[in-house]
Amino acid sequence: MPMNIKTLWREPLLHFLLIGATLFVYYNLTADNVEAPPKRIHVERGQVEQLAANFRRTWSRPPTAQELDALVEGYVREEVFYREALAMGLDRDDPMVRRRLRMKLEFMLEDLATQDVGDAVLTAYLQQNPDKFRSETELSFLQVYLNSDQRPQLEADAAEMLTRLNEGADPQRLGDPTLAPRGLQFARESEISRQFGDQFAREIAALPTGQWAGPVYSPFGAHLVRIEDRVDARLPALGEIRESVLREYQADQRKQQKELVYERLRETYDISIDPLSGTNAAGAASQVAQ
Repeated sequence: MPMNIKTLWREPLLHFLLIGATLFVYYNLTADNVEAPPKRIHVERGQVEQLAANFRRTWSRPPTAQELDALVEGYVREEVFYREALAMGLDRDDPMVRRRLRMKLEFMLEDLATQDVGDAVLTAYLQQNPDKFRSETELSFLQVYLNSDQRPQLEADAAEMLTRLNEGADPQRLGDPTLAPRGLQFARESEISRQFGDQFAREIAALPTGQWAGPVYSPFGAHLVRIEDRVDARLPALGEIRESVLREYQADQRKQQKELVYERLRETYDISIDPLSGTNAAGAASQVAQ
């Protein structure tokens, strides 16, 4: 299906092509008819104000007239040397410069990819990526700890204690001493994992509510657990988490647009890569293996 005008206008590559074409036409119209302008550096009032503001943030006071003159002269010095360095080609083959230019171009692509998004688009994105936004299960539970180092008959002890607990025994009077909490109230699975470990969190999330069960194991040892209450994981409605969905959607769009522009630009280049010689290739393979 052909791309409509609104969709086409949102294409970042189109923006670059239009800018490039405009500059190309302007250069060709003016290059032959106008002499090269003299070197000129114009320090605008806004730039002077910015220099003064930076000084004020650093020193907690405004600059004196002499200090401001020195700041402006420093800016002019930097601009002069920057332009001369470019004219001499000193920016070429410099990995730091290449990296900074790449980053600036990628930031520009990200800005171009940002656009207003309607609720219909965000709702579809939410439904296509539920795991990014689904809330965690929350559990309230009690636990009785059994020290495996002190209980050679751990399974038998756990079975006997489990019977007593389900018959109404006080959990505070049973079990072994531990620094782990006796229980948690409406704790998310991630919080339970931090306290008792991932395996413990996964297993108790599957336990029924209202009865003692176990043993469930953690890095501390064994536990008998009673789930008191639970709030199951759910996918919130868009209205509850719109800002989060918008941020994730825009981040994905920026990534996709950068990849799209890169692939299209890459196609315009004739790229050839010289292979390593036999000795160098073997050395590189050895380094990778290590």
